[in-house]
Amino acid sequence: MMRWIGWLLAAGGWIAPAVVLAAGVATVQAGDRTLTVSFDGPDARVDVGGIGQGYLLMRDGKLYSVMRAAGRPLVMDGGAMARLLGGGASQPAPDMIRSLTSLQPTGARETVAGRAGAVYTVSYRDEQGRDRSGRGVLSKQPEVRELTRALGRMAVLLQAAAGQPADGARQVLDALEEKGLGLLAYEQQFRVQRLAATPPAPGSLDLPVPPTQLPPELGQFLQGLSRQ
Repeated sequence: MMRWIGWLLAAGGWIAPAVVLAAGVATVQAGDRTLTVSFDGPDARVDVGGIGQGYLLMRDGKLYSVMRAAGRPLVMDGGAMARLLGGGASQPAPDMIRSLTSLQPTGARETVAGRAGAVYTVSYRDEQGRDRSGRGVLSKQPEVRELTRALGRMAVLLQAAAGQPADGARQVLDALEEKGLGLLAYEQQFRVQRLAATPPAPGSLDLPVPPTQLPPELGQFLQGLSRQ
């Protein structure tokens, strides 16, 4: 799950919106996954291509996993899902950001998903202490910034549920917020394919049912499925 949002998920941190909130629906390529991201201010939903029976939902600063069981919706909060699937804290991926070194414009321009962006070099130190850098396309358009905020907030909630630190992540998103920028693409790990600055479908960001506490034995079953 932690790899779904590609580089932004590796850089996920908590940022407080400083401008009027935007709404939109985006298609994002994150590694080998295609995500449909619906967002409206602080609330967001991520549907993952190929997984038709569930999605992630962020409401009022909390993360939920929505599934279907026996044809009915089933909602679990993020912490409960993490406990069912793994229990304790997991180790962060070695290429995740520990600290941001610099975010520098190259002077090049690139259009991604119909949005004009500027190419930046992102330099950072990873969890193993290695210096790394990559090429990102950043944009000042409000819907791009709000998409970045939505995925960033969702990312940090996922990291918290997995017991992972996000100090370096916060540095990245704080730097983007300070410069008034959002992420359109990063290397081969993250790329916005389509972005419509229109509100999501009515009700799509609502909890279909109240969250449910599931028995611990279900966690063993889900862990077995995740290893297959």
